Amino acid sequence: QIVCASQSTVLAVAFVDESQLVAGYDNSDIHRWKIEDGQQLGPTMQTGRRVYSIAVSQDGRWIVSGDDGRKATAWNADTHEKVRHAEYRNSVYNTTDNIRLFDIASGTELLPPISHHYVVGVKFSPDGSRFATVSRDSGVRIYSTHDGKVLFDSGTRGLTNSFAVTPLAWSSDGQQLFVASKGKITSFNTSDSSSSERPIHENKSSVSIASNGKFIACSAGSSVSLWDCMSHRRIGSIITHAAGISCIALSPSGGYLACGGSN
Repeated sequence: QIVCASQSTVLAVAFVDESQLVAGYDNSDIHRWKIEDGQQLGPTMQTGRRVYSIAVSQDGRWIVSGDDGRKATAWNADTHEKVRHAEYRNSVYNTTDNIRLFDIASGTELLPPISHHYVVGVKFSPDGSRFATVSRDSGVRIYSTHDGKVLFDSGTRGLTNSFAVTPLAWSSDGQQLFVASKGKITSFNTSDSSSSERPIHENKSSVSIASNGKFIACSAGSSVSLWDCMSHRRIGSIITHAAGISCIALSPSGGYLACGGSN
């Protein structure tokens, strides 16, 4: 176990590769950490507002943060310099124009704004051809990255009733989409639109999930359970922490699990 200590609460975490991870904090800082010894790499990135989400591009060139200032910021992963940012006209929880797709290199908006009420999560498919959104009251939708067309709409199935940091995960082949909510994970088969549910280890706290495509890590309260993507069976024993867990991430190979929380 490696501890990357800070005086602030970790609200978002993502792996750069098998040796580094990035964490976003409630004091507006973003740190990149070396897994081997827990030492910080490079200068601190600062958004000026509380950081709620972190993502790293598949090629490792870009770090993207989302904050409570209604702003998404792209950072150069090597230099930690701010490349560009996109500001939202309204909250992502609003009814209209709350999903927007941008080109990182140019900053060009690639699609007209898309509306999905009370969206609390968005996730690209492994091949990038689709992206999924999940709402607190309008279920799950899958869109074409090419033209924004709705490819799947769950209706009232798959509502997420928790403010999960990461409520969505895909299987490695892109045929299954997993949605976390209090007490359960719902799995959608994207080829035939069928769905199934499985109870998780804790049913009172908000849930976050992360996946490397082969298995899923699911955090609730101060504990984490692991699940096989194909069989939907739990793997091993439950991992318990002394403090509450606010966010989780899996490294690309599944060799490491990162859990973020207070300090």
